[in-house]
Amino acid sequence: MGKVILLSLLIFSTNLAAQTAKQQKIDELVEVMNMDAMVDSMYAQVEGMMQNMSVQMGVKPDEKAIFDKYYADMTEVLKTKMSWQKMQPMMINLYDKQFTEQEISDMLAFYKTESGQAILKKMPQVMQESMQMSQALVQDAMPEIQAIAGELGEALKQSRSKAN
Repeated sequence: MGKVILLSLLIFSTNLAAQTAKQQKIDELVEVMNMDAMVDSMYAQVEGMMQNMSVQMGVKPDEKAIFDKYYADMTEVLKTKMSWQKMQPMMINLYDKQFTEQEISDMLAFYKTESGQAILKKMPQVMQESMQMSQALVQDAMPEIQAIAGELGEALKQSRSKAN
C-alpha cells in the first residue's frame, strides 16, 4: 500500500513540475510578446474605428461633442472590461490549453530573435490595417446582406401567414 502512495506522489509531483515548467515558459512568452502592449494598441485600433464610425454616421461638427461623450464612455467600458489584468489569466490558460510545452519553447525561441521581435512590433499595424480592409469589405457587402435579410423576413412572414 505504501508503494502505491509513494508512486502516486511521484507521478503527481512530476506532473506538477512539468506544469510549472510549462507555466513559466508561457509567462516568459507573454512577456517577450509584450501582450500587455498589444492590448494597449487594441485601444488605438478601436479609436481608429470610432473615427471611421463618426464619418460613416455623418457626425456633424456641432454633434462632435455628443459623439465624443459616447466614444469616451465606450472606451472606458473597453478598458475596464477588457483590461490586461482581466485578459492575462485567460490568455495564459488559452496558450496552456492550445500549445504543447515544446511549441511554447519554439515560439519563445523565435520571438526572441530579431525577426520575431520585428513581427511583434509590426503585428499591431498589420492587424489594424487588416481590420480596416475587412470593415470595407463588409461595408461593401452590407446592402446585399440587408436585401437578403429583407427577403428572408418576407419569406418567413408569408410562411407564417399560410400556416395560420
